[in-house]
Amino acid sequence: MRKLILLLTLALVAAVAGLSSPPPVVADSCVTYCSTDACGYTCCFRECCGKICFDLDCAPPPSCGN
Repeated sequence: MRKLILLLTLALVAAVAGLSSPPPVVADSCVTYCSTDACGYTCCFRECCGKICFDLDCAPPPSCGN
């Protein structure tokens, strides 16, 4: 009988803990900022994830061949 009461108590505590736990953290979506020149060369220069932004390096654009 004591084991049954102990198991019911533990089940009740686990249920209460599950109800009061914080919601899972949702990852922020990231946005990448790019520009395209007249020759069609695209350079992505910045990426922001939430409030944190990173500067990206761009290679020098190739010649247009005009």
